[in-house]
Amino acid sequence: MSKLIPDYVFDSIYDITPALLESRGVRGVLIDLDGTMASHKAALPPEQLAPFIHGLQQAGLRVLVFSNNREARVGRFCRALGVDFICRAGKPFAAGFRRAASQLGLPLKQIAVVGDQIFTDVFGGNRAGALTCYVETLDRRFFWINVRYQLERGFIARGRRRMKERDGHA
Repeated sequence: MSKLIPDYVFDSIYDITPALLESRGVRGVLIDLDGTMASHKAALPPEQLAPFIHGLQQAGLRVLVFSNNREARVGRFCRALGVDFICRAGKPFAAGFRRAASQLGLPLKQIAVVGDQIFTDVFGGNRAGALTCYVETLDRRFFWINVRYQLERGFIARGRRRMKERDGHA
């Protein structure tokens, strides 16, 4: 069950800072697309996303969008953002995380996985040995996503407590 508890819990990806990641030895970031960077209904990146991604890159962090979605969806979004990606990542299975680490040229212990799902992003990232950062989904208003959130909320609450106790974050 501990593999379902994230290392960090944030309201949004915009709350994640390069300084925090670097303080944990992170040199690369795998970021989920749907529900994390944009709603699954958004074809293109929101305006505030590019400065966030570029801020990570300017801090020396390698960034890779890591999505289970199809190439048509992920490719269009990422080309508009100007960032590399892996689609059909196979989360939570280890092979996809190893492939992403190889593409970044980093060991998994130096990678943060950022996503809005406990059972794919957090579980897979924890099993792979990465730092896991859960962010509140942008798609909570959709029925099935809200049902999933109800199943995940206990793990999210434990992640928030763990983070607060360890780092003093609110």
